[in-house]
Amino acid sequence: MRAKSAAAAILVWALALFAAGEALAAAPPILVRQPGYADSAGLSHPWRLTDSKWGFFAPLFLGLADELDHCKHADPAAAAGLRMSPNRLDRSGAAAIAALRDCHKWWFRKVPPDALPEKLWGRLVKDLPSPSPLERAKVLAFGAAALTPDYDRTIWDWDRGAGWTSADPDSILSWGPFKATAGHGCTLQKALAALAAQPATAAILREHFEGETAVLDQLLDRTDPDWCAHQAKILKPVFDDPERREEFRVIFARLAAHPEIRAGYDAYFMGPTGYLAGRMGRYYALYAQAGLVPTEADFAFFLDRSLDYPPLSDALAAQLLPLVKAAGPQTWQARRIIANQTPFSSPGARSFQIGRDAVYWVDAVGQAGLDPVEASSWVRNSRLKASDVGLTEKPYAPPCTVVFLPACAAMAGARP
Repeated sequence: MRAKSAAAAILVWALALFAAGEALAAAPPILVRQPGYADSAGLSHPWRLTDSKWGFFAPLFLGLADELDHCKHADPAAAAGLRMSPNRLDRSGAAAIAALRDCHKWWFRKVPPDALPEKLWGRLVKDLPSPSPLERAKVLAFGAAALTPDYDRTIWDWDRGAGWTSADPDSILSWGPFKATAGHGCTLQKALAALAAQPATAAILREHFEGETAVLDQLLDRTDPDWCAHQAKILKPVFDDPERREEFRVIFARLAAHPEIRAGYDAYFMGPTGYLAGRMGRYYALYAQAGLVPTEADFAFFLDRSLDYPPLSDALAAQLLPLVKAAGPQTWQARRIIANQTPFSSPGARSFQIGRDAVYWVDAVGQAGLDPVEASSWVRNSRLKASDVGLTEKPYAPPCTVVFLPACAAMAGARP
């Protein structure tokens, strides 16, 4: 009798697992969802997401606002709120999603509250392809770039005491979310040189630097082997003049309005000579050695870490290899191991950064499954999940036009 009872219990458990799997499989893919978290008392709270001004949120939410205009019973204030800040999903955005749900209930079958299903992109945005993993990953990664979170933002790092400044004492001027910095790495000058070398962007660059072309030419002049060391002398007169200092901010903000400039900025950092591609490539190499298949969430994690951490060293990769290999095929475990095994400068640094990293495995374990430091840091410093922007655990290999990984060089060399 006991054996039969045990067998029956196992059968019930198996059927429950099967049903849960079927429900998960039947749930439609998420395009975007308002984040939420639980406080220390276990009470749930909504949170917010902010995209680049030129990201996929703006066309999506403007399309949603247009659709609400045709809903007879929708409050006009819902659409108006979206049009005021279409690159942001917060309480007003959630209210607009709820209004659309009331208007078109059949569009939201099996969709969680405060979420838009993937299929609505084609209904709300007619002339653009569905957002790519890179566009989704940018929503999370740009949020970590607190000083320059978008393409139109710059920071004079010399301006210490007058606002936000970089922690890098050698930094002078930083531009954009990938932190193109005039400093010891000269990535600002290299990014400008890449834009100046392309016919589609060279004329735009010159046009917006009108009046400061002499400074631009000096920044681009690499005839001296020690050209990078001269940038402080070049930029100090600009910084010392309040009008010129502000004009530089305006120049970069106007440059960012051009899609060609934004694409060229990305192409430099994620192309064959950009530091992001090299850093991301090290994580992909680690996964290849461990026999792991990278996913969309891995791609976003690699991008985020490559922005904020030093490159993955050979020594650390060797230390991580047996650990991630033993973790098994579910790569969220590898992400968690990488985050926790990477040395931190102090316990305080871990208590800050680990919450940002947990964005990429909290979907797998839930907020309750985070360890105490991860959980407190996640609530304090992020409150986001990779799934909030529709990133999944589907295998994903970024095209060479998105990130120039080492395999891309091999493929390029094989072409006739």
